[in-house]
Amino acid sequence: MIGSTRAVVIPNQPVPTDLEQPLPAPLRLALDRLYERAPSPLFPRARQLYFLKYPLEGHPKELDSSAFTDRFRTFVLRETTCLPSEESEEQAPHRPITRINALAVVHWQAPQTNFDDYASYISRHWLLDPERLRVSDQPWFREGGSWARLSITGPVGGPVPTPVVPDSTP
Repeated sequence: MIGSTRAVVIPNQPVPTDLEQPLPAPLRLALDRLYERAPSPLFPRARQLYFLKYPLEGHPKELDSSAFTDRFRTFVLRETTCLPSEESEEQAPHRPITRINALAVVHWQAPQTNFDDYASYISRHWLLDPERLRVSDQPWFREGGSWARLSITGPVGGPVPTPVVPDSTP
């Protein structure tokens, strides 16, 4: 399986707000737009398929019809959503927090390119460090094209989430 979506619960505690993932502004804005339209984390398979189809750069039809098209597209490859545990009526509700674990940078409908092309794109477009970038030897989902995986790390020392449905995690 290329991508995965995972919903987890932080047991016996609300989801702390300090689990918010610090991301560069261009990436945060693109993710917020994508999340507005994406299926809920409660439907991991539908959400996963949505993320494999719609890149962070925008709707595929708009990108294809644009006069200026970049040769790369970025997809959410792996995410984890921390859902608050059931709270008592006295506690304020907490919203789920979604963290990006990995992105796929796809050389759109094209053969494999070199590492430096991927690194330049994610540095320039998303303001991300290419240190955790790994070029893949498998073709990308459906439309094909070559791709590279970018792992994104989170804060150290946060609570350890436990899977809601163990069979649904990779």
